[in-house]
Amino acid sequence: MDRNSIIGFVLIGVILIGWLYFQNKNAPPVKPEDKKQTEQQIPKDSVKTQPVDTVKKKVTTLDTGKTNQPVSDKYGSLFGKFEKGDDKIIIVETDKFHAEFSTKGGSLIKYEVKGFKTWDGFPVQLLQLEKGGQLNLLFNSTEGKLINTKELYFNTAYNTWERVNVRGNSEYKIVFEMPVDSNGAKITKTYTIKNDSYMFGVEINLDNSSKFISNFEYQLAWENSLKLTEYRSDGEGGHANAFAESGGELEVLDVTSKDEPLKSDLNGQTSWVSSRIKYFTVFLIPEGRKADGSYITGTYSELPQNGFEKDYSIALKMSIKNDKSEKNRFNVYLGPVDYEILKGYNMNLQSTMRFSLDFLVRPIAQYAILPFFLFLHKFISNWGIVIIIFSIVMKVVLTPFTRYQMKSMKKMGELQPKMTAMREKYKDDPQKQQQMLMKLYKEEKINPAGGCLPMLLQLPILYALFGVFSSTIELRQAYFGLWIHDLAVPDVILQLPFKIPLFGVDYLSGLALLMGITMFIQQKMTVKDPKQMAMVYIMPIMLTFLFTTLPAGLNLYYFMFNLLSIIEQYFVQKKGKKEAEDKVEVVIQPKPNFKYKGKK
Repeated sequence: MDRNSIIGFVLIGVILIGWLYFQNKNAPPVKPEDKKQTEQQIPKDSVKTQPVDTVKKKVTTLDTGKTNQPVSDKYGSLFGKFEKGDDKIIIVETDKFHAEFSTKGGSLIKYEVKGFKTWDGFPVQLLQLEKGGQLNLLFNSTEGKLINTKELYFNTAYNTWERVNVRGNSEYKIVFEMPVDSNGAKITKTYTIKNDSYMFGVEINLDNSSKFISNFEYQLAWENSLKLTEYRSDGEGGHANAFAESGGELEVLDVTSKDEPLKSDLNGQTSWVSSRIKYFTVFLIPEGRKADGSYITGTYSELPQNGFEKDYSIALKMSIKNDKSEKNRFNVYLGPVDYEILKGYNMNLQSTMRFSLDFLVRPIAQYAILPFFLFLHKFISNWGIVIIIFSIVMKVVLTPFTRYQMKSMKKMGELQPKMTAMREKYKDDPQKQQQMLMKLYKEEKINPAGGCLPMLLQLPILYALFGVFSSTIELRQAYFGLWIHDLAVPDVILQLPFKIPLFGVDYLSGLALLMGITMFIQQKMTVKDPKQMAMVYIMPIMLTFLFTTLPAGLNLYYFMFNLLSIIEQYFVQKKGKKEAEDKVEVVIQPKPNFKYKGKK
């Protein structure tokens, strides 16, 4: 959740709680008779259009300080001979992804995730092609050169454009070799691809490494963030973070300003490093033994139409234990931010699913909302129906509290004449007035803030729902019906030629409008005091614009909850009116006129 969303939610909470408190204290006496939508949000130039080479940075602390070296001397005699070579591409297809590997760098150069589309209908391709391949090695050579294998050519036995299909339970290995010298010094990278998984293996073999690595350390690096896949770069960039789990603690990097790039340089046992965008993520995970540290950098770039992009480089530090033959294995997860998949690896990968107010919201989202949603989705394919059922369940759960709210408001209304008289009596002594009001509340056993309880209980749920709806892969591009094509983003029904002052929105959301209408009806049913009627109109309008920027799924939930509350309130008021009308009036009958008939 970005800063504006957090501010919006805080304002919503303050306004709602303040309004409910004000309404309860001033309640009147109760009388017995009484194209895809996502294509309509912002101009296309807000999508990432950063030119090649806009961001230039090193991903390592192993800098020798030698910059602007001549190209011919850039890598020295040991590695200079690998600056030229045959660029062979090997293509691998599995049920989960289409990947391409190149002899240039022995790198992964393309990765399409199957079953997902970008906002404009193309396959999701997660690598920034113009920035070169990923999964490269960085180290200082014995000649004092900073070596990044990204620009060097490996050898392979495969033919260029060779295509391999991995199906069933089979696996496939791709081997790249770089013979540093003729005396057995060599770098070998081996990729192991398995079907039906977003995770694949990388093995690094260093033979006679003391002949070409100077300080017994190298880094396995992923040098750029994943390519943006959504229409709004600001919404997607708000979820972009980098992580490292080191020493049992989670390090989180979130760069928020172009003037303040971030860097994390950790030493010690490291379980994994990761970077993510809104719906997709990459993990580098050492296998067999933990890494000896991590190095992460983050930069922030502004894009047109108030868009932005966060770019992270992540790397694992590996110390060389055996200079004769060092072998390290890694697993690379490259795919969706799917809670069930990440949790299934039992490595705490799901901790990268972050929420605002994480300490409070995560338990609700992780242990209640997500499991409940996923359970219902096994039987109901439409996520909108799942949300409606969830709103019904929440209404049932909160019914005792809403009844308490109505009862509290009714009592406050009945006390209104006494409260008015007390305020008038002690109008010149505010302190005494407050003391007498508190005494009155205590005598009548009324909590003036009792009407706020349902909203206080709902606020953490709203925060959790925001996190679930806006960043959970299951709800991405989930169609509900009519104009609601994506429950994870605002459901735009009208693009405005201007921005609404104060709220900064230039479009209208259909579900936010419906939510505002139901809130207005609720207020009309509750508020009878003419002095408060202005708030009956102002509150729904303000909240409609505040909720306009929120995901359609959240507005669908709130609309349904309000609708159910209106139905409940209608029957409660109808029942109260009927009970008042059915009270038995005691009628005093006249005494019978007895006549004495006795003997005269």
